[in-house]
Parts: sequence; C-alpha cells; structure tokens
Amino acid sequence: MDEQETGNQPARGPLLQPAQPLWRLAPTKSHGGGGMADFMMLIPGLADRSLAERDFVADAVLAVCASFGEQVTFADINYRINVLWISVEPEPGLAGRVACAIRERVPDALLVGGQLGATAAMTTGPRRGWQWWGRLRRLSRRAVLLIDSRDRSGR
Repeated sequence: MDEQETGNQPARGPLLQPAQPLWRLAPTKSHGGGGMADFMMLIPGLADRSLAERDFVADAVLAVCASFGEQVTFADINYRINVLWISVEPEPGLAGRVACAIRERVPDALLVGGQLGATAAMTTGPRRGWQWWGRLRRLSRRAVLLIDSRDRSGR
C-alpha cells in the first residue's frame, strides 16, 4: 500500500473507543420509581497497582455489593482516575453502611464528601478524622493537577 491508499488512517490494531459517560451507565431510577442515592470513593494509587492488586480491589467491591443484594444497583471502578462510584436504593443510611463495608475490605478507599454521615464511623477518633480530611484534600489537589496535566498533554 502506498501513502495515498492509507491516507490518515491509524495503524491497524484494536479500535479504542472512549468510555461511556457515567451518567449514561448508572441507573437514575430505583425499583420503586424514585431517584437513586450514590457516592464516590477515591482509591489512591489504584491505577499504578499490579493487575493482581486491581483484581483484589474489584473482588472486594463485588463481594460487598453482593452482600447488600438488590440494594446496591450499580458499581463502577474507574482505574484511570482511581475512583469507585456506587449507586444504591434511596434508603436512609444505606450509602454509609455500604461505604463502611467497602472501607473494611479496602482500607485505603476514601469517601468523597461527608454528606452520608458515615465519616464518623470510618475514623477512630477526632485527631484521626482531621488527618483523614487533610489527606483527602491533598490527594484531591494532586488528582486535579494530574488530570489537568494529562489533558494538556493530549492523553
């Protein structure tokens, strides 16, 4: 083939498609027709871990979700940005219980946002709670800088 035949076509190989946006994947209505409750957890360094470690985290999350049955309606791990997204039935306290159960199996998973009322159960004391919050803020800043740098570099 000469250059004119191939044009600007990329080299042959697996075709990569962008991932579907989360708002298209996650359910928006519960079984009863109402809205869903959802939360996000940050798992620092997950993207850099080995395949075996990623599988361990995925299996742990799957086990927690299965233990709650149909109350957990959706779970997604985004390895690129180290984030776990969970959607649950809109039952008071359920999201906090699921987050705590995930935290028991994946101790480095950090709940993003404190609106669930579960952050107190995730810490061992007032000092540890403030350290956790400071750590989360530093990680959030680093994540934003990392995402911005990747966007600028064209990744």
